[in-house]
Amino acid sequence: MTYEPKLRRSRGVTLSGIARPSTPKTVGAMGVAAAMMFLAGCSTVPDDGVVVEGADGENYVLPDGAERPTYTSKEDCLADVNEQIQLVEQQGEQLEGDAESLCESSSSYGTHYSSALWLGPVLFASSRWNSTRVSSWAPVTSGGFAAPGSSAHSDVAQKAPAGATVGSRAPLKSGFGATGKSGFGSTVKGGGGSGSSTGG
Repeated sequence: MTYEPKLRRSRGVTLSGIARPSTPKTVGAMGVAAAMMFLAGCSTVPDDGVVVEGADGENYVLPDGAERPTYTSKEDCLADVNEQIQLVEQQGEQLEGDAESLCESSSSYGTHYSSALWLGPVLFASSRWNSTRVSSWAPVTSGGFAAPGSSAHSDVAQKAPAGATVGSRAPLKSGFGATGKSGFGSTVKGGGGSGSSTGG
């Protein structure tokens, strides 16, 4: 069964469906991409995507419109991603990953990105945030994510089902990528408020 959790913004951000908590209780941690969608107050969650090849040669299901922030330096990437993590944690959420694991050099991706850039985490469409540190927002395409050892895509893309061909559409289990969890990562913790994100 595939869940299609819905998000809506009220005074803060309210979750409905399986991810809505009855009491503040952390079971696990929310993935960064899901957290950014949470803060952006987006109303829909992708339940499918297109099969593309990652930089590691494996096929993945990538939701439409996935993108990632680019930076001119590692320091800018680390500072910006840390700031976004802090915004989420201020809402009472616990996150999986840290800035060190979510920032990576564009050198792992050949000509997919401009040289000498640093890349932030892969995010769902309409989850971008406002930041003067971000140089640009780059669409994520075949070969532009999932370098060997990378975890910057793990909350958005998931391994394609056996037999899926590049260019075909396939479901994203539980609405979110490789976490394999229902709703937002594995979080069922309460929290509201708003961040500096835009979109939705």
